[in-house]
Amino acid sequence: MERAVAWILAIAGVEWWWRRRLRSRASAWQATALVLLPASLFAPRPRQPVRGGRTACVAGGLIAVLGYPLGRTLLGDRSRSRPADGLCSELLGLGLLTVTEELVWGRQVEPLTGVPATAVLFALKHALIEGRWRRVLGLGLFWLGLGLVRRQSPRVAPLVHCAANASGVVIGHWLDQDQF
Repeated sequence: MERAVAWILAIAGVEWWWRRRLRSRASAWQATALVLLPASLFAPRPRQPVRGGRTACVAGGLIAVLGYPLGRTLLGDRSRSRPADGLCSELLGLGLLTVTEELVWGRQVEPLTGVPATAVLFALKHALIEGRWRRVLGLGLFWLGLGLVRRQSPRVAPLVHCAANASGVVIGHWLDQDQF
């Protein structure tokens, strides 16, 4: 459990530090990933049993993809701002951060704390860093869905995570409304 807390504090602290120092949110995502990605690759990996069925995997994928926008809608989180950075910069930054989140939250924290607790901690970390509390439900549902997918297929969860985040970036730029 102490190792899970250390990882949570590391990702929150590093992201908070870069977000306060860099003007570009995408640059802060990239810097965070470049600090934490190497550490997460070399950290010992806790064992996480693969269990659940295909139905749980499909349900998890749906919860991950639909949970974020549903949670935002239910709590009235409406983005009125334009995307913070350019399309390519956001795709690169969020892509790197997504891989890092999968390696830190998915491989290090989740096996030690469980899917529901990790979903809550993941959502709270985002709210603390960004100050947008109306995203908590959506982010919690998003991670809960990813956790269900990961229990069946640890290789599919990062693909769902990347696809959801990339589609959010593309939709945000298409609608000219930040999704993050």
